[in-house]
Amino acid sequence: MNPPIASKSEQAGCAHDERASGSEPITAASEGVASGIDVIHALGFRDYRAPREDGVAFVEPALDQALPMLKANRCLLADHRLFETIRQSARKQLIRDALKYTSVYRSTDWLSGDEVDQLAERPIVMAGHQPALFHAGVWFKNFALSHVAEQTGGIAVNLVIDNDVTSGSSIRVPTWNSDASGASYANVPFDDAVARVPYEQTTIRNRELFDSFDERVKTFISPLVENPCVDRLWHHARAAVERCGIAGCALAQARHGLEGELGLKTLELPLGVLCRTTAFAEFVLSILSELPRFHRCYNGAAVQYREAHGIRSTAHPVPNLAEQDGWFEAPLWIYGNSSTARRPVWVRLSDDQLVISDRVEREIEIDIRFPKLAAEKLSSMITPEFKLRPRALMTTMYARLILSDLFMHGIGGAKYDQLSDRIIKSFFMVEPPQFMVMSATVKLQSPTDSNGSERIKALQRQLRDTRYQPERFADSVELDADLIQRKQFLLENMAPRGERSQWHQEITDINRRLSASLDERRRQLMDELADARRQASSDAVVNSREHPFCVFSLQHLQQQFQRLLGGSETNR
Repeated sequence: MNPPIASKSEQAGCAHDERASGSEPITAASEGVASGIDVIHALGFRDYRAPREDGVAFVEPALDQALPMLKANRCLLADHRLFETIRQSARKQLIRDALKYTSVYRSTDWLSGDEVDQLAERPIVMAGHQPALFHAGVWFKNFALSHVAEQTGGIAVNLVIDNDVTSGSSIRVPTWNSDASGASYANVPFDDAVARVPYEQTTIRNRELFDSFDERVKTFISPLVENPCVDRLWHHARAAVERCGIAGCALAQARHGLEGELGLKTLELPLGVLCRTTAFAEFVLSILSELPRFHRCYNGAAVQYREAHGIRSTAHPVPNLAEQDGWFEAPLWIYGNSSTARRPVWVRLSDDQLVISDRVEREIEIDIRFPKLAAEKLSSMITPEFKLRPRALMTTMYARLILSDLFMHGIGGAKYDQLSDRIIKSFFMVEPPQFMVMSATVKLQSPTDSNGSERIKALQRQLRDTRYQPERFADSVELDADLIQRKQFLLENMAPRGERSQWHQEITDINRRLSASLDERRRQLMDELADARRQASSDAVVNSREHPFCVFSLQHLQQQFQRLLGGSETNR
């Protein structure tokens, strides 16, 4: 009898022990890192939550578990026929494109010794985000991405999600007023207002406004932060906008250029570039050729999520994919340079012909009898006027199943990508690869030590006491001593149950008469309460975790991130 032939995963030494499969509880290793899940719903969905405290990170699982998780994911996908055929070419193209793109504006010297084929064999650790001026907790993920790649011997690639619609062309900058109002927000634009279009379509309209952005930000933030990193960031931004003229491109390249100065070893690639590859087209066609079955998996997962979270709206977390007159909606967008509004993709399968359309102005037809040729044709038809882009869940499915060995999510992405887990398992019939979840909370330092919210509670209690326990103010306000004595007697000699009507009426009358002497004190307390509410509003501005990273001191952020990563050397 011939000996059994080892699977590819066995040949690769993939021992599926409990630690590698992630079944053991995992705890955080670094000071200030919170690891855990607040809620697990009945249907198994995890409710991740960002930390509220300053200088604390959420990391699930702990950073020291990245390597076993990465190994388990590689083994998981090793025997899957579809993934095996696409992964090899997709990863090589990813590395080739990311090296070419990144080297335009910053050095990639740390990878210069190996050929692309060799680099593609190394583990790939991946994350992604929109090209925006996001908050400091999101930026922490980029530092962690570089850290994890170095710890695992992998290559870090950050996807620039430039097919999402813009969140605006300005940021809210906290500022401090020397008068009693304290902190407030100033809206600082970097370009003229634009319609909500994909980031890759946002050409800069007002170059003067863009070029002066850093100085205007510094003017507003200066009472709170002496040396905000927007100064160094915008040096890169002005150079980037000369190259591309696109706001999203300039913001992403500026941030990544600054990260290069700080020693982070990561590559970046816009999603729009990734979507032009044959490997991506092959992955898309593997879904579109079975779109009715994919519908059932996708919509079923969305329904389960809504049931678990008690969500009534059919638009959350994602709308169900629709079907109309033989057309099936796909988790893709179409748009182009001449008409930038994203439209949903509709697909109709007739015999072996796949029609891909927005049912308005764009439509192509693909013969799918020969998958490789079909993928090549589809990739060749993705042009500036036919931009086929994935929606969020499909983006991370492609990144997790095909491109990477370990994907790192923020809080929001991790919540929604549990839908992808359900879809992957039911449609591709494979256990979904595990992902990491991380975010951090870094706050500005307040110029005052006040605690507005506690002061509000204390003042509200005092105001209530002026009505119902006015005797408490006898030390500061002249009150009728006989009335106070009578009330004390009544409280010590409470009438029996069922006979308290007269007793209660007398207590109420005494409170009213004593309270009438506290009108001035009540006015003082109301003035103090209004001041406390102004202070609490100011505190809420300063203590927010949502401030753009560019308003912080770079030294402060580096110190916080380095501590949270366990002392990794990200500073040069």
